[in-house]
Amino acid sequence: MTEKNQDTNQREKRVEQTEQHDESVLNPEIKNETDLSKKERRLIEKEKLKGMGFGKKLEYIWMYYKPAIFGVIAAIALAFAAKDYYENAKIQTVMAVSVVNSMAGDADTLEQEIKDVLGCSDDKYSRVEIGVNLTTDSEQKEFDYTAQMAYVTQVQTGSIDVMVMPESLYQTLNENQPFADLEELLGEDTFQSFGEQTDKTHISITDSKLAEELGVAYEPMCIVIPYSSKNQENAVKWVQTLADQN
Repeated sequence: MTEKNQDTNQREKRVEQTEQHDESVLNPEIKNETDLSKKERRLIEKEKLKGMGFGKKLEYIWMYYKPAIFGVIAAIALAFAAKDYYENAKIQTVMAVSVVNSMAGDADTLEQEIKDVLGCSDDKYSRVEIGVNLTTDSEQKEFDYTAQMAYVTQVQTGSIDVMVMPESLYQTLNENQPFADLEELLGEDTFQSFGEQTDKTHISITDSKLAEELGVAYEPMCIVIPYSSKNQENAVKWVQTLADQN
């Protein structure tokens, strides 16, 4: 009896396999998934989604299209990063001012005034930088350790075009003679308009408006242009405007 049942089951299985084979041959529309075209696969996916609820649709899309979604996000992020890099690459510092012992919280007004003097106020890629990271000891004769490192680096790289500092600090720094001859740069008449100076590599001025804009509490202010300045011509233009106000 058992052998008879086994024979019957085997015959039925062979018949079923034969029918499936015949169906696939007679009906060429039934294909293996790997043989489907992209268009056919999209139609199948569309039919699958039609029969799903909203939550299931989201789950299905997230599960099967996650790599594509992340790819799109990555492409968008890369495009924005490339745009920012391109825009930043076009920005040019036209003048950098370093102010010692500044307490200024916002130098935007002075930066814009300097851009006006240099004739680039409407150029969004021209930038004036006012640095306030240099501080001294209590007697204002020497930089503290952090400021000393920053000062040396900035002077060596030429990233300071103008410095404003207490006269006591100037006397210390000038021992190494890092500053340009202002009488030569400004012209004798302009240099002398600042009044009598102790040497030609700095000017000392008293200007309460400028002191307020720079955020300094010391007067007179000692102004110098380092030899290494990359924008020496622009630095001279700005210092000349101080002569008109003096």
